[in-house]
Amino acid sequence: MHPHLARKAIVRDVETTRYGRDYAGRRGKITHVDKDPQTGAATGYILRMEEEGGNEVRFESEEIHIIEAWD
Repeated sequence: MHPHLARKAIVRDVETTRYGRDYAGRRGKITHVDKDPQTGAATGYILRMEEEGGNEVRFESEEIHIIEAWD
């Protein structure tokens, strides 16, 4: 199991929108980690968004900030 699974993350202020929505600053739970087959490094994540009724959205690793606990 990847150590980031089941952790929470905040979407960074990146110049991207998904499906016509801006996800910057929103929080979600990591449900899947894409890994590079050669290095095992995380290359992408699927987050279950808190504010979107549980919708799952894919993000690149540089688009999110992984956190240990909510404030």
